[in-house]
Amino acid sequence: MSGSTPTAAPAPDARRRAGRERGSLLLLGLAGAVVVLAAGAPTWVAGRVAATTGDTAVLADGRTAAPLATALGLVALAAVVAVTIGRRVARVLAAAALLLAGVGVVVASLGALTSPEEALSSPARAASGRSTAAVTGADVAPWPVVSAAGGVLVGVAGLGVLARGRRWSTSTRHERDAVVLVPASPAEDPAAAWDSLTHGEDPTTR
Repeated sequence: MSGSTPTAAPAPDARRRAGRERGSLLLLGLAGAVVVLAAGAPTWVAGRVAATTGDTAVLADGRTAAPLATALGLVALAAVVAVTIGRRVARVLAAAALLLAGVGVVVASLGALTSPEEALSSPARAASGRSTAAVTGADVAPWPVVSAAGGVLVGVAGLGVLARGRRWSTSTRHERDAVVLVPASPAEDPAAAWDSLTHGEDPTTR
């Protein structure tokens, strides 16, 4: 029979654009998660509480003032990995997790910013030895704002993956299926040369 060889069509520009778009969103989500986790290390809130020995200074870092923000930063990191290696359904779920994690980080971080006394409640109780302790002179550092900004990046990345991830699947599928059959020349395919001879054609003239 006449030979034909499968030839892959050139990768479309849409695929390259989808790849760049995907990489940009993943880097955005990764950067946001790293910012959230890094911002949780420094001191967020400082104040004073009355103890048996007098007024005592109390401090709370981001992990103490807003533990949910740190936990959601780790969730965001895992979601970025899932988006990278997951298929369509897993990617949608991971993108939703990214979006929700970003929103949660913003809420938790701004909560510490607007209610610094509450953020200091745990170290204040430990320092005073009482179940309830009144915090005075609470001073908030800029780190809650930095953490909230990281949460925004995470949320935007999740929203972008939800909105554009379907196109990534389509571009990949089209490239995989873009295989066409082209007639093989007799010089490259002995079967094609034999078919030419059986039809009374000279294969050397092709």
